[in-house]
Amino acid sequence: MMNISIGLICLLWNRKEGNKMNVLFVGMYPDEYSPYRNVFFQNLIYAVADTGIDCTVISPVPITKYRTNIKTVSRKRVDFTPKGAKVTVFHPRYISLSSKKIVGINTGIFSELLFQRAAIKEARRIKKDFDAVYGHFFLSGGLAAIKIGNERRISSFIANGECNYQSEIIDLYRELEPKDIEGLSGIIAVSTNNANVLKEKKELFGNIPVIIAPNSVDMSLFFIRDKKECRQRLGLPENQFIVGFVGGFVERKGDKRLLSAINSLEGVYGAFAGRGDESPKGEKVVFCEALQHEEIPIFLNAVDVFCLPTQNEGSCNAIVEAAACAKPIISSNLPFNDDLLTDDNSIRIDPNSVDEIRRGIEVLYNDIDYCKKIGEAVYQDSRQFDIEIRAQKIVNFIKRTMRNRYDKE
Repeated sequence: MMNISIGLICLLWNRKEGNKMNVLFVGMYPDEYSPYRNVFFQNLIYAVADTGIDCTVISPVPITKYRTNIKTVSRKRVDFTPKGAKVTVFHPRYISLSSKKIVGINTGIFSELLFQRAAIKEARRIKKDFDAVYGHFFLSGGLAAIKIGNERRISSFIANGECNYQSEIIDLYRELEPKDIEGLSGIIAVSTNNANVLKEKKELFGNIPVIIAPNSVDMSLFFIRDKKECRQRLGLPENQFIVGFVGGFVERKGDKRLLSAINSLEGVYGAFAGRGDESPKGEKVVFCEALQHEEIPIFLNAVDVFCLPTQNEGSCNAIVEAAACAKPIISSNLPFNDDLLTDDNSIRIDPNSVDEIRRGIEVLYNDIDYCKKIGEAVYQDSRQFDIEIRAQKIVNFIKRTMRNRYDKE
């Protein structure tokens, strides 16, 4: 009872005095050495800060991965949103053992526990009162946020954005137990599919309020631009039919499957924005680079079609970004895409089928009117995925959940 009451007293006092609500965020956040690491988390925090919330971030950085570059990362800094709101960021250090199987044990579990420990110790050092703490995903943020919330006797919230609960939580960490989430006040599911996974585990999450708030984008950055101009900026050929891909070059995302489909089609070329151990190569690849986040809308507006044959997602930012740029989309027919994509505004395919990917591209290549039609349809449907709307929805959920639990007590 004290857990919630103290946080609510702060919340009600802040409202009475006209002060800002203070929220602590825990998760992987960009730093000086990796300025685009988890930039989507940063964008959300910026949008929350712009609603008038005082935002503080704890984001541990791995000494073992950064090595000598760790010196470039400040332990504390202040960021400012484009609208001028302040975000205070702390970067404590921790030792990461990566995520490798050694003698049947995944070293990722030790990395997770060391991340949690660093975040909790940093929270103890910060001499500031918070009304709530928000963890970005269960691992690398969420479980640490619950412990911080319990220590400080404030409400804790988690964004459930894992692509696959089984592989990312159970296989790496272990099956969560009630004691792991004791004190958790609410969950923000990034898709209806993620919310359904939580419902299936009602013995764990049955009494915890859940809101569905899919990942969203900054509409002031992702909007329709002149294709010819965008191609010129990226050095892309002016008249070729180009299929675009944004994401990591890994099996799950499907860059190789897409390239195989493109190679089988006459007059179709591929452009790939991302990074990975093995980049797409070949005569049909007209572009393959890692781009900064603010360059992605230029890339998306330069291509004719966006294709992401991904096998699994929590909620895919790249798809929302492409939709906001009115790109015809070819992507997975699995449930994680259902919040935005339909049979009326996109082409849904089996992400593991090169033949289905090829046929989807072929349909759009041969029917420019249909290509334009579904691009306009998904653009209209994307309007609800504005990050400012999402941020306000999450803020309202946090405040409402805290009030409701107070009323019950």
